[in-house]
Amino acid sequence: MRHGKAKRAREWPRGASSEGVPRGVAHLLQQSILDGTLQPGECLPSQRELSEQFRISRASLREALSMLETLGLVSVQPGRGVFVTTPEARAPLWHFAERGSARDVYEARLALEVSAASLAARRINDAGLAKLAASVSELRTAYEKTDLVGMVSADAAFHDALVEVSGNPLIVAMYRAVREVMVASQRLPFARRIKLSDTVAEHEAIMVCVARHDPAAAASAMRVHITGAAARYGISL
Repeated sequence: MRHGKAKRAREWPRGASSEGVPRGVAHLLQQSILDGTLQPGECLPSQRELSEQFRISRASLREALSMLETLGLVSVQPGRGVFVTTPEARAPLWHFAERGSARDVYEARLALEVSAASLAARRINDAGLAKLAASVSELRTAYEKTDLVGMVSADAAFHDALVEVSGNPLIVAMYRAVREVMVASQRLPFARRIKLSDTVAEHEAIMVCVARHDPAAAASAMRVHITGAAARYGISL
């Protein structure tokens, strides 16, 4: 990487530290890739160098790179390094094949999150609704900026909040036990960069149904969202 590019690539934009370390780094690298600061085919510095440059742990860096790889922006090649993908080669990558296929995860989400949405519509309070509304607002703002990292972060925040406000400790515990896989499945459709507006509209529809305390409608809206997300990735449920 040329020194001029490296310097721009590791400058922290204002407010990035408040986004969470992995998301902040992923967001910064995304900007550098999409604006051409980091060119297709270019190899990033080693993870040790990046950790030192960004002053973050290796674990946080790996999480950021995993997010970018799932979005198809980089390719992590063991023994060779991390490379910026070419636009035509940008495809989502499923990291959890040993735990189940992407279809398995979407099916599990239907079983868990449809029920969570129904319960949330019954039990949500003003504080919970404010959390959902904030995540949906963040999702729309990120969409309007074509900020994929921002969208996947807001998406995860929405689903986390919805499960929490379901008020069922066993559902919450089950979700937390597999949250890493659940969040990875949420990221997959974004890599294809198609129908991003549908994602925003689906989350808004779920929030409206929950706010109206309509369990049946909330469950239906969640089912539409999960099946729609799977379809955008190429899976028909």
